[in-house]
Amino acid sequence: MKKLVDAGPSTRGWHGFEMAARCMRWYAFNKVDRKGFGLSLPLVKGSLFHAGLANYYARRQDPEGADQYYEACEAVRAMAQAEADKASDPNEASMWLSSVPIIISALLDYKERYEECSWKIVAVEKELVAHIPRLEEDTGEGDTFLYTQRADLIVRDVQGFGWIVDHKTAYRITSSTLRQYCLSGQFLGYQIFGRKMFGAKFGGVILNRVKLSTPHQFDRCALEPAPQAVTDFVKTLKQIESRISRYADRKTGMDYPPVFSDQTCYGKYGPCPAFELCRWGDE
Repeated sequence: MKKLVDAGPSTRGWHGFEMAARCMRWYAFNKVDRKGFGLSLPLVKGSLFHAGLANYYARRQDPEGADQYYEACEAVRAMAQAEADKASDPNEASMWLSSVPIIISALLDYKERYEECSWKIVAVEKELVAHIPRLEEDTGEGDTFLYTQRADLIVRDVQGFGWIVDHKTAYRITSSTLRQYCLSGQFLGYQIFGRKMFGAKFGGVILNRVKLSTPHQFDRCALEPAPQAVTDFVKTLKQIESRISRYADRKTGMDYPPVFSDQTCYGKYGPCPAFELCRWGDE
């Protein structure tokens, strides 16, 4: 039985913390009520592409044991079929299956583009784990809280420097879309984990960007430094964890405070998935 490398979310990562920082009610709808708000097509395509690359790099990391993993395109087909079989909504099932040819086309071009890549692969889809001390004024279970991130790829270059690589799918590749990640908590966290892993031999974080539509485009670029933000990041995590703990006794998402901001409730990509729920209530 071949393996499909787990390229899903980590145990307790930035995605959840960011939800809580943005809006506690949105956090609770997802983490307390476990409400399902449906899938978006970009999320489906990104998940399939990540699965394909995870298996591609797992096979390259372990050539002798490569046959235990799906080949990249096989991984895409296997994941799409498994997700379609689980979907209760026929439209969601269709999104998974109809995306397969698009992702496979991009994967094949990616493999050809980077076939001679000199990276030495250290880890694939590795979960990075930290136990962070709570704020002094907080009480709770234990003196620390769990924070995790799943690194898509960890490599060493020909000079021996270690890098954390994050795969991103995109509709277009520009310098402005690169800069938006400079202050992202996900990438600030990677920098902290990377320094712990490699010390002075940590090179930084690389965005491995792929334009899925044809003609495909590829770009690998190191993220700009943000030393002040890296310094502040752990303090930020502590503050968010403190907020999560403060509302831990609330029973349902509607008991959590909303943010009521036109930037959050109705952003540049349209309304928050919970927009109508906050507007009208559960009924």
